[in-house]
Amino acid sequence: MKKIKVLFTIPNFKTAGSGREMLNIVEHLDKDIFEPWVGVQETGGELFDEIIKKRIPIVVQPFMAQESDSLIVKIRKAKSLSKDFKGLGFDIWQSFNWSSDFSEAFVARWSGAKFVYVKKNMNWGRKAWKTKTMLSSAVVARNSTMLSSFFASKKYKRKVSLISGGVDIDVFKPEIDQSLRKELNVPDTAVLGCCTAHIVRPKNIETLIKAIAKVSDAYIIIAGAVRDDAYYEELQQLTVQLNVKGRVRFVGKYDNVNALLNISNFFVLPTNKYKGHEEGCPVAVLEAMATGTPCIVSDVAGNTDLIEHEKSGLIFKADNVDSLAYSIRELISKPTHAKVLSEAAIDKVYSHHTIQHEAKAFEALYKTMVKY
Repeated sequence: MKKIKVLFTIPNFKTAGSGREMLNIVEHLDKDIFEPWVGVQETGGELFDEIIKKRIPIVVQPFMAQESDSLIVKIRKAKSLSKDFKGLGFDIWQSFNWSSDFSEAFVARWSGAKFVYVKKNMNWGRKAWKTKTMLSSAVVARNSTMLSSFFASKKYKRKVSLISGGVDIDVFKPEIDQSLRKELNVPDTAVLGCCTAHIVRPKNIETLIKAIAKVSDAYIIIAGAVRDDAYYEELQQLTVQLNVKGRVRFVGKYDNVNALLNISNFFVLPTNKYKGHEEGCPVAVLEAMATGTPCIVSDVAGNTDLIEHEKSGLIFKADNVDSLAYSIRELISKPTHAKVLSEAAIDKVYSHHTIQHEAKAFEALYKTMVKY
């Protein structure tokens, strides 16, 4: 039987944050049934080199018009770009592009493929999202709030599937080695928390810093690339103002996240609703859950799909410093309860949120689309 040929697209592997997640799915698809390819618009990045090394078929070719183009220009460009893909015979075009761009959907359809996109973020106000959804054969929603808020109408329901993210449990798992504490100059006896997130305003790092200032002797390590220099400078000044500079460490993009999570007594993701932003399906939370690091998350979309309050972690009111500080103290003062929460989180990951679970869900969707 002919294999189902799927093109997985992402603009690039240098700035697009979904690259690893997309590649995990590509690698875990059943190769007896599927023939996955990768499509990017430009070369570069560690994951690009990894794909070449693993000999995964890759297409480097533009597949979107410019965002500033008029509708007529977008359509004309899409028609032209589709010619470069038509002869490749893709059955399904799976987009991991986070934006509301819909020119890619035209390119996919005119190339002969069925277009699917993953709704990664909680933006929805632009008319372009409705157009992109209308042009899609299927849409993957990342959390239940998307289903009730964005895709509740009958015209969308039939084409939307809820597929949560997955985590690689061979990479993210409980470990005993605590040597990283010494490397990071954190006392062995200190209560340590961590937050793995890009330094951008929606992640609401200032609330975390203020909460740490209220919890005596607690340390926090914030690991993530700086994507907003002005915001980063504000956070640095805040640590000085609150006299917590010695207890708040920014370590930038960190390669060994598993080790960092394992030396931490708790994990925090303090995202708020800044300019309508919430979480889609935060991989950082899944990684923390998989390592058994007790999780504290804000009450925004995405977070609340993964963490059940007082069952698999703690949920605090977004932007509320006292609520977050209270949650941190709860975990510190009740280690037995924290262990129960972390064990429940691990069970939830292994039951519903591994890469294997995610890949199987995508496989099932693709089979229905081509009537396999």
